[in-house]
Amino acid sequence: MSMSESPKRQRLLGLFALGWLLLNGPLLTLWDRPILLWGMPLMPLALFVGWAGLIALAAWVAEAPGDS
Repeated sequence: MSMSESPKRQRLLGLFALGWLLLNGPLLTLWDRPILLWGMPLMPLALFVGWAGLIALAAWVAEAPGDS
C-alpha cells in the first residue's frame, strides 16, 4: 500500500479482509455444531450476526469524519 492512501480507504480494505475471513468456508465450519441458541442453529445465527456486524462497521467507517 502506498503512503498516499487515506486512512478511511485502508480501514475499508481491512474490513473487506475481515469479512473475507469471516465468511470463508473453512472458518464457517467452526460454527457448524448441533447447538441451538434462542431456538436457532448456531451456524445461521453466527452468519447473520457476523454479517450485521460487518455492515455496521462499514457504515461506521464510511460515515466517520476525517479523511475521505
